[in-house]
Amino acid sequence: MKLYTNRKYTTIAVYAIIVIAVNVILIMAIFKFNTILNILGKLLSVMMPIIWGLALAFLMNPLMVATERLYQKVIKKPKRLLVMRAVSVTITALLFLGLLAGIIAIIVPEIANSFNEIVDNFSDTLSKAESWIDKTLKNYPKAQEFVKTRLTNFGSDLTKLQPIIENIVNSALGLMNVIYNFLLGFIVSIYLLINKEKHLAQTKKVIFANFKKSTSEKILRFGNEANIVFSGFITGKIIDSIIIGILAFIGLTLIGMPYNVLISVIIGVTNIIPFFGPFIGAIPSGLLIFLVEPKMVIWLLLFILLLQQFDGNILGPKILGGTTGLPAIWVMFSLFICGGLFGFVGMLLGVPTFALLYKIVKDNVEDKLKKKKMPTSTQYYIENSGKLTSPRIKRQPLTKEELEALVIPSSEEVNEAIERKAAETVFKEGDEGSVFDETDGLPPDIADPDPSGQEI
Repeated sequence: MKLYTNRKYTTIAVYAIIVIAVNVILIMAIFKFNTILNILGKLLSVMMPIIWGLALAFLMNPLMVATERLYQKVIKKPKRLLVMRAVSVTITALLFLGLLAGIIAIIVPEIANSFNEIVDNFSDTLSKAESWIDKTLKNYPKAQEFVKTRLTNFGSDLTKLQPIIENIVNSALGLMNVIYNFLLGFIVSIYLLINKEKHLAQTKKVIFANFKKSTSEKILRFGNEANIVFSGFITGKIIDSIIIGILAFIGLTLIGMPYNVLISVIIGVTNIIPFFGPFIGAIPSGLLIFLVEPKMVIWLLLFILLLQQFDGNILGPKILGGTTGLPAIWVMFSLFICGGLFGFVGMLLGVPTFALLYKIVKDNVEDKLKKKKMPTSTQYYIENSGKLTSPRIKRQPLTKEELEALVIPSSEEVNEAIERKAAETVFKEGDEGSVFDETDGLPPDIADPDPSGQEI
């Protein structure tokens, strides 16, 4: 017995199965949410070396490209490209590890010393702060009592948190896990950099095999734009933050600011966050200086403000250029949304992500406007805001005299007008020779004259 299938009902059945499967997955996700989170957490922990490898390869790629360009200038037209790649990757890895080791060797001991000094001298610092509050707020007893109470509670809280902080710092398991993931990720990044072109070619091969050619081209164009935006922003922001950290260290040392290394590191790290970074770094720095030298807080805040103005108006535009092209309002939205969802990493990657989405939407809108033969400049829509829509005409009701002056034809007059119009249409078509012939109704001797052309 042969089974005949109906294509229409087969399609309906497939869609029904897909809908049921999606509903089952959603129900399982709701009732097994913690289990799914645990599975995703384990998967993420397993994938951490690969994630580290991708991130390190992304950061080291510009340095490797610059090394290869220098190699090609020294050795013109290198015959063995594999040797050039091996040399460039080796130099890049050594420079990256040397830079990382240098930063750790310089900064970590200073931070540890500053932290130990803060803990050891905390009681003296607290007494200095209380004496400064007594002098400053001696005419305001209620405010003085409120601030001293808060300061005492803050000190007791820090004392309670000190053992926890020491346990976190001395946690060998967490440190070993980070080192383990970093080392494996570093090895993965070396393999990714050595066969970079091959991996990219395989990715393109998979894309063209599974999508239409036009869709594949859009995906590759999107990937190219994402690479330009993210690499330009992250690399430029790291360089900018390093320079700001060095300038902060020099400036704080010249003005005699305590804990200058620790504060410089805080300013440099938080400067990676666009827009709000310097202000985020100023809060813990100002609080730390307030506990040690309250009079120096104003100088610190003024210095950070000047440094932020220099970075935002001079240094930042020189380094970053137009890598994002994102308006300030969208920068704020990206920081609020991505920072609230993903924390520090979200605040770092939110701006280039929004910049990429903004560019895609902008190009799409401009293409549609060009197809409609309309201007793409925003300034045009600002200057001609009132001319883009036709004014709405308000219809006034007819007056009594206008209603009386109206002549409404009868049904017979309307029918006669329709018949007259139809007759005129037929006559017009007859003039064109489509339905009317001039010889219709004539006698045969007149309609068909002698073919010889002689008169009868």
